[in-house]
Amino acid sequence: MGAFDGKVALITGAGGGLGRAYALALAKAGAAVVVNDLGVSRHGEDEGQALAEKVVDEIKALGGKAVADRGSVSSADDAQAMVTHAIESFGRLDIVINNAGILRDKTLVRMNEAMWDQVLDVHLKGTFLVTKFAVEAMLKAGQGGRIINTSSYAGLKGNFGQSNYGAAKAGIAGLTRVVALECARYNITCNAIAPVAKTRMTEALDMVPESYAAEDVAPLVLWLASEDAAGVSGRVFGAHGRHYFEYMMETTPGVEREDAWTVEEVGRRFEAITAPAGSCSERAVEDAARARGIFEALPQVFDREAGASWDAGLVFEVRGAGTYGLRVSEGSASVVEGTPDTVSARVTFDSAQTLLELAAGQLSAQKAFMSGQIKADAMGVLMKFASYFDLQAAGAIAAGAPKADVQATSGTSEGSGQGAEGPNGEVVGKRFKMPPRDLNPAEMIAYAEAVDDRQARYLREDAEGGLVAAPLFAVQPLLGALEMAMRDEELNADVLRLVHGEQEMTFYDVLRPGDRVSPHSEIAKVEEKSSGWLIEVRQQLMREGGLVVEASSSLFVRKSGDGTKTINGSKKVRAGEEVRESPEVVFTQEQVVAEDQPRRYAAASGDHNPIHVDEEVARAAGLPDVILHGLCTMAFAARAAVEGVAEGRVERLRRMKVRFARPVFRGQELTTRIWEVEPGRYGLETLNEKGQPVLTHGEVELG
Repeated sequence: MGAFDGKVALITGAGGGLGRAYALALAKAGAAVVVNDLGVSRHGEDEGQALAEKVVDEIKALGGKAVADRGSVSSADDAQAMVTHAIESFGRLDIVINNAGILRDKTLVRMNEAMWDQVLDVHLKGTFLVTKFAVEAMLKAGQGGRIINTSSYAGLKGNFGQSNYGAAKAGIAGLTRVVALECARYNITCNAIAPVAKTRMTEALDMVPESYAAEDVAPLVLWLASEDAAGVSGRVFGAHGRHYFEYMMETTPGVEREDAWTVEEVGRRFEAITAPAGSCSERAVEDAARARGIFEALPQVFDREAGASWDAGLVFEVRGAGTYGLRVSEGSASVVEGTPDTVSARVTFDSAQTLLELAAGQLSAQKAFMSGQIKADAMGVLMKFASYFDLQAAGAIAAGAPKADVQATSGTSEGSGQGAEGPNGEVVGKRFKMPPRDLNPAEMIAYAEAVDDRQARYLREDAEGGLVAAPLFAVQPLLGALEMAMRDEELNADVLRLVHGEQEMTFYDVLRPGDRVSPHSEIAKVEEKSSGWLIEVRQQLMREGGLVVEASSSLFVRKSGDGTKTINGSKKVRAGEEVRESPEVVFTQEQVVAEDQPRRYAAASGDHNPIHVDEEVARAAGLPDVILHGLCTMAFAARAAVEGVAEGRVERLRRMKVRFARPVFRGQELTTRIWEVEPGRYGLETLNEKGQPVLTHGEVELG
């Protein structure tokens, strides 16, 4: 006997993936199943596939009962018909699983009305229609029922490039809660799941592991469809492979005033308004006490000799754990109540936990800063603090270790970002490998849009010859391998002092959707200079065992206190530029850096450096505004090369190299100039509106 003997289930979008897994699992458990599927692609295009019929055949081969239905959930007539189909075929309807869906991914400004309507019609309207007619039938039968809708992480948390899909899935979560309330008295439950599994819908998404099988989600769905779940309704559950959990919406306790709120008072009380429930718990009180202990121990771990001439006042704000002042003057340091008389910098920690993890050596200051867990309005002051104070030693003293047992040597703690020796040359030759991933069209299109490369082949899957990646898209999958090398603990490179000097790329073939690529990297060089360290990281993008793109990134880590403003850490480069003869330019192309360009590029490339998106961080680093990622400027130049000398054919681009000479800011007007060196080889440079070079020593080779 099966747990669902005598039950009848209607499953939409059951011709493959998750829906098929639910249908097979329910059929094996004794249910009769109506397998609904239009037989279209994941983009909703009619492919005439008999997907529903194939699943019905599978169920019958197992000895189960099933019928196929090819109605559209977005049609009221079809939705009514599929409910009727179930009752006419098997005499009743007990379970409905709204699973049908399509994708039309585009960034908001590229989204057209048709894309928006089609996705909401299938997901949100389709769920409404099928649920409406199913509930009517269940109420008439008087035997209760189970409805399971499909929401998504994109709707509950958000996902880049899916405004239509996210809106529909958020709507489904809201619809689920309302239906649950309205149907509670009739023994009809309504829940939603937000699954992540490797299916036809997600086959191109590298962030979905191959191990996340649709079959792993089915047990949760079947339990919600069972009699055991009679008391569970109006809830949303996540299923990431075999990891099950519940999405919950909670409000903070907030703040209520007797007097009317003012704008100023909102700002002053913002932390209290947003503080989560339980922030005054025993754990929070304990963490606050530990944080205070760390700050009180700072004077004991101050390197008096190194910081003898430093005169500064710092304010540390630890969310949920208080504000602490630190005064440094004449070779001594002291903690003060409130704000010091002189404030050189304000440093904000997002939580006491971040501070405690830094002090315990469990979190790198670099990573905390890059992820926004720590913010400072004067980066130079923060760097000096890291050099003169040993935070780990302060943490040890606060934890009860005697000062004599603590090695409080300035700047050598793991969490401080960089030891006194700087990057470690002994790691040259160390290799890193990222997991394989499948390239998907949405990320390729998003990258092309971020760098304003409008060639149809980069933006449309139906373009002649199919969708291909824009020239520098390869830096996106390679970024993780580069970051893995630069953040290697053995290398000991302070990424907060890092500037990108040169980039060279060699292209052996174009990239297409569905390519399974493996990013590799290797630390090729660590060389100390007078003002810092030159690090070269080589990267390879492999496809099916063959090399498809090769890159070499030269990066410069400035020494502490090095005030050079040259973006590549070398003054000799500028001198070389001045004596170069003016070339005979064969092509020029202009580009205005849009206001949202740094943010767009950061999102599309996967770059998380706040100097490209956070104005406060940029100003703290001594810049007037956020700067555009150098690789975005290089992408502009690559577009000029393809359009200007490669006849618009990206396949002809074989090699490109540039040196980053100056930062690029929003609103600047850039001009890329190209000249021929010899047949098939070209020189290149990009200038700002003042005629100053931002890309120099450019080289382009065509095949």
